Amino acid sequence: MHKPIRKLFLVVIIAGTLSGASALAPSPAQAYHTYQARLLDSTAYSLPRRNFRLGLFKLSYGIFDQLQVTTYTAPWLLGAIFQDVAPNLELKSTFYNHNRLALSASFAFITGTIEQVSGVEATTVRYYLFPVSVASSVRINQWASTHLGFIYTGVTGEANSSPGTTDIEGAAVVDVLQLWAMAEWRLSRVVAFTFTVRWVPWVSDTIVRGRLTGDESNPDIGVGIEIEFIDLTNAFAVIPGFVFSWKRANIKLGVGYGDLFVESLGFPLVVPGSLLSNIAPEFDIFVRF
Repeated sequence: MHKPIRKLFLVVIIAGTLSGASALAPSPAQAYHTYQARLLDSTAYSLPRRNFRLGLFKLSYGIFDQLQVTTYTAPWLLGAIFQDVAPNLELKSTFYNHNRLALSASFAFITGTIEQVSGVEATTVRYYLFPVSVASSVRINQWASTHLGFIYTGVTGEANSSPGTTDIEGAAVVDVLQLWAMAEWRLSRVVAFTFTVRWVPWVSDTIVRGRLTGDESNPDIGVGIEIEFIDLTNAFAVIPGFVFSWKRANIKLGVGYGDLFVESLGFPLVVPGSLLSNIAPEFDIFVRF
């Protein structure tokens, strides 16, 4: 294991140990990992009615006890940078929660436009993403839980480029399937240890269809091709980490080995691990009330 990875593992383990030890002393200012306050990310649980979760990467609200609505902040930020609205919304329903088993389903959509203008040339790209996921959570006892699930993301995009007298139009389609499993062990009322495995068993080839439109002397040309970019099939990550919960604030911290799964965009963007020395971090800060 590379030295940077060993150092990151050491930081996470020390932070978890110190926080777990400090949490053993009772304090009225602490909130706890309780039966009602469950982890939401990579689980089948959703926010209780009229509860908020406000974090760096997403904002959630419990409409009912079994239904929460979420919007991700990163697409809005990217939309502001490219001067175009990037609406996104996710609905998650814990449709079954009885005894030790909970089941959930969620659906989201993300869309936006990227436009680039240089002189007389203009390129506009419109993208649409539709993630669908199903999750299950099992409470083994008051301290331990397991969580399993999958997320299927359909991605489509449209592009239009006008370099002078010739217009180029095109569309692309790609689908991604990700599986994940997480074990959760509550070390104390404040500290929970998590061990997460993520895996991409299947990615479709990228299908591109385009049309070249010219003037009267140049007829239209239609093109349909199938392209395979970076092969993300069998991308994986193994990530141990901790979730710390205080009265309002929560911190999620983990680092592991494999490819980088970026969950903050609202869909499972995968960055090849070779670009980051196979370091796979997880980090989030949020408040719940």
